[in-house]
Amino acid sequence: MNNVIYKLSYVSATSGIIRNFSVSAVNNANYSCKLLVVGGGSGGCSMAAKFARKLKKDSVIVLEPSSDHYYQPLFTLVGAGVTSLSATRRQARSVLPSAAKWLQDSALSIDPKKSVLTTTKGDTVSYEYLVVAVGLINDYGKVPGLKEALNDKNSGVSTIFSSDYCEKTWSDLKSFKGGDAVFTYPDTPIKCPGAPQKIAYMADAYFNKSNVRSKSKITYNTCLPVIFGVKKYADILLKVVERKKINVNYKTVLKEVRSDKKEAVFFTACEDKDKVTTQRYDILHVTPPMRTPDFLQQSKELVDATGYLTVDKYTLQHTKYPNIYGIGDCTNTPNSKTAAAVAKQGYVLEQNLLNTMKRDNPKHKYDGYGACPLVTSYNTCVLAEFIYDGVPRETLPRCKLLVVGGGAGGCSIAWRFSKRYNKNDIIVIEPKKDHYYQPLFTLIGAGAKKFSQSHRPTKSILPKNVLWLQDKVDSFDPCNNLVYTGCGYKLRYDYMVIAVGLKNDYHQILGLKDALSNPLAPVSTIYSPDYCQKCWCCMQNFQGGLAIFTFPRKAGKCSGAAQKIMYLAHDYWKKKKLQSSTNIVYSTAGDVLFGVPKYATPLSRIAWDKDIAVNYKLELIEVTPKRAIFLDCKEQTITLPYNFLHVTPPMSPPVCLTKCEDLINEDGYLYVDQYTLQHRRYRNIYGLGDCTSSPNSKTVAAVAKQSYVVAENLWRTMYGKEPTAKYDGYGACPILTSYSRGILAEFVYDKKPCETFAFDQSKERRLVWHLNNSVFPHLYWKRLIKGKWNGPSTLRKFTNPLKT
Repeated sequence: MNNVIYKLSYVSATSGIIRNFSVSAVNNANYSCKLLVVGGGSGGCSMAAKFARKLKKDSVIVLEPSSDHYYQPLFTLVGAGVTSLSATRRQARSVLPSAAKWLQDSALSIDPKKSVLTTTKGDTVSYEYLVVAVGLINDYGKVPGLKEALNDKNSGVSTIFSSDYCEKTWSDLKSFKGGDAVFTYPDTPIKCPGAPQKIAYMADAYFNKSNVRSKSKITYNTCLPVIFGVKKYADILLKVVERKKINVNYKTVLKEVRSDKKEAVFFTACEDKDKVTTQRYDILHVTPPMRTPDFLQQSKELVDATGYLTVDKYTLQHTKYPNIYGIGDCTNTPNSKTAAAVAKQGYVLEQNLLNTMKRDNPKHKYDGYGACPLVTSYNTCVLAEFIYDGVPRETLPRCKLLVVGGGAGGCSIAWRFSKRYNKNDIIVIEPKKDHYYQPLFTLIGAGAKKFSQSHRPTKSILPKNVLWLQDKVDSFDPCNNLVYTGCGYKLRYDYMVIAVGLKNDYHQILGLKDALSNPLAPVSTIYSPDYCQKCWCCMQNFQGGLAIFTFPRKAGKCSGAAQKIMYLAHDYWKKKKLQSSTNIVYSTAGDVLFGVPKYATPLSRIAWDKDIAVNYKLELIEVTPKRAIFLDCKEQTITLPYNFLHVTPPMSPPVCLTKCEDLINEDGYLYVDQYTLQHRRYRNIYGLGDCTSSPNSKTVAAVAKQSYVVAENLWRTMYGKEPTAKYDGYGACPILTSYSRGILAEFVYDKKPCETFAFDQSKERRLVWHLNNSVFPHLYWKRLIKGKWNGPSTLRKFTNPLKT
């Protein structure tokens, strides 16, 4: 006992006075570690296990005072008599990694500037990196009379939010013979926010089984203005409480428990005047107010005004100290505090902390994911999954192949693989209820086809054994083989084909969207099902003057269509004898009329013969009711009046693709090998169609050859083999020059012509009109989208055997 001084210290706590004996500073231990994890709950155990495997032995220290580890979500089932408390408990040593050192102690204070933590026993721990995972504690003292009532076995007051009292909840339910059953939700953040409702629903179910429900009144008092924070699930739960005849009082908070009188005092926030009410109860289930532990409350440099660890809500790194991270309920991230959140947070924290250890910036982002199985009876449940801002995020069964996009490319791939897989092994994500054959928009805009001929129901063109999810992709997570949808679903896949096409960027041209939407404005485009019919109306209403056709610098799908509609308009106005009073101008931001020299020359001659003026290097930047404003190569504006304006809008890949930097190149296109169409970074991802980075012309004809190459290579990838099929860049564009003639441009990479017929396809021919008007639509609906058309390469062997 010599040289040992004992001191008695008193630490304030909600459960009363705790006497901590610790040796003097001379005998206190000093520890040091690479990583200190404070808290041995789910978040702390997870992080300790992850880094104990990655770092040297004893590089990780876990600070946790309890010798027991609880799976707290089961406390609800304990309170409902479904399971025992022992089933929720394991010894802490059994769940903590053996390669980590466990200090059975709690934190007293942290000095983040010196990277030192002091324990309640007086020991010190020096750390390089710190993970705080201390959760929340029940603040019983905030509600007068609550602690005493919980400790009184005859009070009828219980809570499932503690291992000390969840068994009491079941005891109270069994003893209940009818009367008032009241359930509460406090005005502080809590762990598992669905649990207060769950135990109320389970109580209802038990009362029905024990034949006392008819003699019972169940009331749910919540501080919230809604029954649940995510609208999708709130709508469902409102029907549940209505069916169960549970009374719900909103903005109502428990302020006091008078167990001797079986009364509970509530405060209700009202618009005109707040009120205090007293409710009688026979059983009272209380969700206690909660807060972070004392040492965090006192660490002003680490926490916000309410005592929560201040971390970046995406990276989970402390906002002031980059060597500190937080996980779980104790952080100020605005997510729902659930055990499911810890799983996603754990992955993000692990990756970001590893980056920090390498002196790099954290790059992974936590999206606020949380989940809550809202048990509504002893055999029913609503599984709520959501991310930040209350956006639903539900998990669907894992699929073998996920096809994103139900256009020509997506349909072709779905059909090719549907013959090889069982039902629901393939999922197609496509938001549109109708599938369009877009090349027909030109003929609709010229009055040669009806709009009804351009589309069919999406459901009718997809294989029967493929699951169609009518939704759009919100974001990609290729590292985890995940896709998140706009309606809140989370999809896991083994392999993915991306064929999302391009979107029209109307907003890049000031005033264009308003002009297109105005039925009186002579402005149209055949690049959208919304406006191609308007083009025909504008052509019919045109009485002469200046007709302008534009083509942007950011070329998109079917670049030849911009000229096709112009030549058809010329032919139509010529038949109406408006030729002498009409001036047609083609303004392109490019420096050539067509990208392949062989076809550019005859098209220039055709434009010349039709008295069409071609302006090069002019970019349309604004549309007013009477003027089209262009920007030339010298950054000067040129204003032209118009009586008819056809606009080819700039185009780009959808936002869901461009916001995933791991998938795209610097221009925002899906980054694929131009020959195999396999993604450059992710071997289980392929792409085809307009959204890819392959330098081919974006045409429907390209999809035929691409879909064959993708199918062959993906099939080999699924068997662990290297892709061998090669896409040569084939594309084709039938450019109609009148209502009876046209030229057929076919080419591969490097702008090299690759023609199917033995004759010179750069000359105008009647055959091209018939192909475009009749043959190609039939080929599209019956062969291409069903994966039965690989392009004309086989046909070429017979029709053009001497092609070099």
